[in-house]
Amino acid sequence: MRAKPRKRTILLALTSTHHGFYRGAARYAAEHDWHVVADMIYDATIPVGWRGDGILSFVGHWEELAKYVISAGVPVVEISSVRKDLGIPCVMEDNQEIGRLGAEHLLERNFKNFVWAPFCDDAVNEERFQGFAALVRSVGFDCVRLLPVNTRRSARLSRHVNWTLRRRWVIHTIQSLRYPLGIFCYNDCVAADLVDACIEAGIQIPDQVAVLGVDNDPVICDCVQVPLSSVRHDLEGMAYEAAALLDRLINGERPPKMPKRIPPKGVVTRKSTEVLAVEDPKVSAALRYIQGNFSGGNLSVDDVVAHCGVPRRSLERAFREELERTMLHEILRVRINHAQKLLETTPLSVTDIAAQSGFASLNHFFRVFHARTGLTPRAFRLARGQPFTYD
Repeated sequence: MRAKPRKRTILLALTSTHHGFYRGAARYAAEHDWHVVADMIYDATIPVGWRGDGILSFVGHWEELAKYVISAGVPVVEISSVRKDLGIPCVMEDNQEIGRLGAEHLLERNFKNFVWAPFCDDAVNEERFQGFAALVRSVGFDCVRLLPVNTRRSARLSRHVNWTLRRRWVIHTIQSLRYPLGIFCYNDCVAADLVDACIEAGIQIPDQVAVLGVDNDPVICDCVQVPLSSVRHDLEGMAYEAAALLDRLINGERPPKMPKRIPPKGVVTRKSTEVLAVEDPKVSAALRYIQGNFSGGNLSVDDVVAHCGVPRRSLERAFREELERTMLHEILRVRINHAQKLLETTPLSVTDIAAQSGFASLNHFFRVFHARTGLTPRAFRLARGQPFTYD
């Protein structure tokens, strides 16, 4: 009787708390019958003397772990671009695209004043800033940089000693800038801290300041005082691709000359950016009415005009001046954004999503959705990696 082949034994040396990394590694392991050693997730100690087939790592700035994976004597794949200096194969996030997507999200909401909030003074933060700033500057605006939460020289010390001073400086800086203000943060942790700081200072979110994070971590985004919009950084996809690369390296293949970069998967919009930055009170009133009534299939431009109590021509002109689009386009934009959120986050059928988004006709929903996204609702949902079924 032929002996059952031995499972490959893989060490997860992940110092990050990102749940997406664990899900991606676990999915690949289940599909390829790996034995995963996950002790480090629980005890955060380096398993000196461990013997296995390969290591999936996220070293970050833990130098002792960096030395260990380099000298382990087995194939290693690093997940992220934080440590390009290690000389080991890696799968990277597309930081430029993350930054560009953050800028696009805030520009779509008509912001003209921008802030970048970094987590650390490293190359990854700089890449995201450059992607963000490049798009903002290409349309004639600029952005202010806040101080990083941490510095590489003494991260723990800087957080412990200077937290209060930094919080005061952040609040002072935000209060000195012109509202409405769009703030893009390196990750959800930084964004949650900024939401807390703004609320402490009596700054209204999102009406005065809109805050956008990265990672879409529900532990943070859904539990902060104002639910947090966030770029869907594809952490699960990064770990899955890193595991696939590790498998190939164990098989004897040579590492690729260029690291693979995994793009983000869009923005999940929550209350922290659910606003359009406008100064005209007539337009502001119209936008609030649209937001509160878009799901009604019979909402029309005439309804919006009647609510605002101003001549239609005057309101249409103000809309074009503030937003460069008509009221009808705004109604459709809000409906499609709501539909996208439901496609990403719920198992509702396309028929139900169309109805809940204010479309009286399924055919009309398909036409408008495709015109605005270039995809069918089904293709959009699949592109976001959702396994939901359809009617």
